[in-house]
This record gives sequence, structure tokens and C-alpha cells, in this order.
Amino acid sequence: MLSDAKALHADLVAPLLGSPVGASEEDVGALESRIGLKLPDTYRQYLVWMGRDVNGIFRGSNWFISDIESNREVLKDLLEEIGSQYELAPSHLVFFTHQGYMAAWFDASGNEVDPKCWFIHDGMQEPGMSGNFTEVLLADLKGLASCLPR
Repeated sequence: MLSDAKALHADLVAPLLGSPVGASEEDVGALESRIGLKLPDTYRQYLVWMGRDVNGIFRGSNWFISDIESNREVLKDLLEEIGSQYELAPSHLVFFTHQGYMAAWFDASGNEVDPKCWFIHDGMQEPGMSGNFTEVLLADLKGLASCLPR
């Protein structure tokens, strides 16, 4: 499922920043135990591929396995700050935040292999749909890769 993202990373990012650093299967299993959710397959693949790549293409944002639990609190604060009525469910996994003013998440309660994602930033009143996880990942990789020096 992540083949397009992996190919883009190999072509445009790895030559400049190196290969990504992933989390171990044990780390992913421990995360699932702590949060009480079974992670969707595509998200598990992402974590094993680049879930610890804190000095890579996503440096400066919170895309990593170590951020999952704190990302939830960031999103709660953001929703409160903008006065959103959105109800964050216990099954919502906040996989991305950036400097407290944007966040993305999905519902991990279903059996979706590649879950649909929501996104919000501080200029919005309510969250919007932003595609499935692989689409969000690929779009962010493309955008950030286009900013790398050539």
C-alpha cells in the first residue's frame, strides 16, 4: 500500500536525507497495547518504515511513534482553541500534528486497511476529510520533497 510513498522517498528524499528510520514490530505492538487499539495495516507499515525518522523529511512535525499519545492532547487543545464542536472519539488516532496549529487523525475502530483521515488547522471551524492515510502521507511527502535543495 505504501509503494508510491516509498518510491517517492527513495527517488527524492533518501539521496539527500538518507534512508528512513523505522520502529520495530515490538514498538508498534507496545503502542497498540498502551492505547488499546489495533492499528490499521497501512499505518503499521508506515511506522515500521519511518516511525522513528525524527531527523528525516518530517523533521519539525509530529509524525512519529513517540508522538502518538501527546498528539491527541495537542488536537484536543486545538479543537478547544478554535471553538470546534467536533467530538474526538477514544478510537481516533492522531497520527500528525504540527506546532500546535494543525492535526490529522483517523478512526482506528474499524477494519479499514487504509483509513479515511480528518484534518484541521487553526483557520478552520470544523475538521474536513483529507483522503485516506496513504493519500495524506504521499501528499505530505511530495510537498516536503519539493522544498528540499537540489
